[in-house]
Amino acid sequence: MNQSFPTASALTFDEIAIGQTFELMRSFSVQDVLTFAALSGDYSPLHVDREYAAGTEFGAQVVHGVLVASLFSQLVGMRVPGKHALYLGQDLTFRRPVLIDETVRAVAKVVGKSDATRTLVVNTEIRSADDKVIVMGTAKVKVRDDSRTDQCVGSTASISQDSGRRVAIVSGASRGIGAQVARTLAQRGFAVAVNYFHSVDRACNVVREIELDGGVAIAVQADVRDPGSVSALIAQVVETLGPPRVLVNAAVGEFINRSISDLRWADFVAHMEYQVKAVFLLCQGAYPHMKSSGGGAIVNILSQVTAGVPATGIADYVSAKNALMGLSKAMAAEWSEDMIRVNMVSPGLTRTELTEHYQERIFKMEAAKTPLKRIATPADVANAVAYLAGEEASFLTGVNLFVTGGQVML
Repeated sequence: MNQSFPTASALTFDEIAIGQTFELMRSFSVQDVLTFAALSGDYSPLHVDREYAAGTEFGAQVVHGVLVASLFSQLVGMRVPGKHALYLGQDLTFRRPVLIDETVRAVAKVVGKSDATRTLVVNTEIRSADDKVIVMGTAKVKVRDDSRTDQCVGSTASISQDSGRRVAIVSGASRGIGAQVARTLAQRGFAVAVNYFHSVDRACNVVREIELDGGVAIAVQADVRDPGSVSALIAQVVETLGPPRVLVNAAVGEFINRSISDLRWADFVAHMEYQVKAVFLLCQGAYPHMKSSGGGAIVNILSQVTAGVPATGIADYVSAKNALMGLSKAMAAEWSEDMIRVNMVSPGLTRTELTEHYQERIFKMEAAKTPLKRIATPADVANAVAYLAGEEASFLTGVNLFVTGGQVML
């Protein structure tokens, strides 16, 4: 049966700007409240019994709090971004109830964007007719991309394995540090496999930039946390470009500040999946090809948090990065006899899509306490990676190179 529904907007992630605000006006009738009571099973007399509610401190029937909060769902699902929305979370604080037939205004303001995860941070408020805040909170929304495909069409057509180029795999290479590492390695003569998880368009853009600069690259989709996906990635790279001689592990998951008292074990596991499991799987997959080729180089992206006193609110991230450091040193020791070097790069705060939602004052404060008076760029990190991957560093293994502008001095 065909039904006609209101049309939702179809904003893409790139079309949404920080600071954009979306609003709607609404009041809830007695029938709305009764319908919701039937759906939810909440027949509290404060909501459905007019006589009882009149004798309370509110003097009238109160709209269910969750029904009021549904206005945020309407804003997200119909306006920002609309049809591409996937609601990930919402916290709420109720300052006072909303009464039946009271007109309120729901407001959603975009205050943050994470390009790495294609998510929005949205401040949500419901205001009264006299513009006082009734309900406030923060929503987290993922922007899906229905237009994405699974591969870069035509990007492998002219690649030949007899080009003499050494092959490099860069995980998490569709954006940020990983993308810059891929470009830099290509400029230094490597044929580069640009690994991505969801961002096929961005990965293809990186490939095109490399090709326009005279380099060789392919985009390879894989969830590097999944053994089967990693095996398929390695097989595709070997078949298309040749055996990998360099592996750069730059994939990173979502980064959220939470105090230790608010963390769950699942938060630690999520970081360990990217920082340890994914690196382990990729290194295991590349190892036999590096060994049979006479050696290779692995560079794992760590963080400044592996030295000194870490920032607060990121215990899950800090734990995973330190675990990765331990794994890297273990591989460096064990695989040295196979002439496979394993090194690390630990950047300080770097301006990338992953940190673009930070307030500008954070970058300024970090630059002020850095001896070189600026924060790291993706190019700073990529140059350090390229050095460790190259022949100039052929006698270095187990090294953790800090790209921090002097904040860490060892």
